[in-house]
Amino acid sequence: MRRFISGLVILAIIIGGGAAVYWYSTRGEEANTAASSSSTTVSTPTGTDVNSLALETGAGQVTAEGRIVPAAQASLAFQISGQIAEVLVAEGDVVDEGAPLLRLDDTDQQLALQQAQAILVQAEANLHTAEASLQQAQVGLETAELGITSAEVQLALLTADPTEAQIALQESQLAISEAVVNQAAGSRSAALEGASTAEIRAAEAQVQAAQAAVQAAQSQRDQLSSDAPQSQRDQAQLRLNAALANQQAAQAQLNELQAGATAAQQQAASAGVGAAIAQQEAAEANYNLFLAGARAEQIAIAEIGIAQAEQAVVSAELTIQQAEQAIAQAQNGVAEAQAAVATAEAALAKTVLTAPLAGTVAQLDAKLGQIVAPGIPLATVADVSRWRVETTDLTELGVVAVAVGYPVEVAVDAFPDQIIPGTITDIARTASLFLGDVTYTVLIDLQPTDLPLRWGMTTFVTVE
Repeated sequence: MRRFISGLVILAIIIGGGAAVYWYSTRGEEANTAASSSSTTVSTPTGTDVNSLALETGAGQVTAEGRIVPAAQASLAFQISGQIAEVLVAEGDVVDEGAPLLRLDDTDQQLALQQAQAILVQAEANLHTAEASLQQAQVGLETAELGITSAEVQLALLTADPTEAQIALQESQLAISEAVVNQAAGSRSAALEGASTAEIRAAEAQVQAAQAAVQAAQSQRDQLSSDAPQSQRDQAQLRLNAALANQQAAQAQLNELQAGATAAQQQAASAGVGAAIAQQEAAEANYNLFLAGARAEQIAIAEIGIAQAEQAVVSAELTIQQAEQAIAQAQNGVAEAQAAVATAEAALAKTVLTAPLAGTVAQLDAKLGQIVAPGIPLATVADVSRWRVETTDLTELGVVAVAVGYPVEVAVDAFPDQIIPGTITDIARTASLFLGDVTYTVLIDLQPTDLPLRWGMTTFVTVE
């Protein structure tokens, strides 16, 4: 019936077109003259979306047949061949975006990933080793450069004339060594000869003075009454104790002087003289060498030291270059290993078929153990929370009269007494052939409805 109505509409357009031709042919010379002097061109502004434009054709209505489709859908296939190891969903299941649907046997991919990861770990370890070697080489270069500085300073000291301060220092060291010898000799003489009469008498006088101090402190303490403050009695006792200690020290000094030096003390004094003389001789030798200046062999040795230090710097710089090359190679190895891991991870990811959108598993053609080839559709996921209409036979004559945003009325064959409002949301940019006609697919968003719509139901679309 609807195709019959469509035929009547087309017939009316043809009849109207014939009448227009007849009218145009009777316009006469005036119309021909006007046509020759002016013409009208319909153009589309540059950059304007053709889907936003519609022409007035005078047809009154544009109609087309269509079918119900989900708001979004995706037909899914593996990119690689393999054997299905897991079927994780069933037809009718609601899934989230990214949810796994099917999984292939991934034994080979897992092994390849583990091998790639092991190679990456080794490559990173090689890089760490190379970096540590570079640090060690840099330390070696710094040490070698310090060696040059030290050798140059040593040579400069050998070849430079002594300053007045250096000469004065050497002379003072020599004088000190001579004074030490004299002091050691005096100590030895005192140890061998014993104390003099004057020293003994002075020590005896110190003992007598200490005894008098003890008697005075004891008298002061004894004169304190029993009711004197405790602090005074404590102070008096402390003074007495100090006087007694001084008396004991003075007596010990007197006893030591009277007894004379022991054999061990005499031996130590003699040894001290010998050591002092040896130090004096060494100081004299250093002083003489200092005044004589550096010998030729010393200068030659210092120059050899500089050459060796310079060679050490060259060797250290070469080691650094080698370490830097090793780091570059190690970095390349890490990059290659990382790329291999990424490739292995991508290959492993291809063994899992996931949902590209949230929706319902509308079709599933897969079984456990099935061998699949790449590109063969195995599942379809659709968002059936909203429905759309996709026209099937809107011709080029009708498409020019509609535009995105136009309201439409949709009748579903399964519900002949119901009309669902909708809006055109997209018009195909390219044409298709349908029963010999050039047609353009138009997408229409339907308003929410309680009708139990199903994918593929046929519809009739009317655009006023």
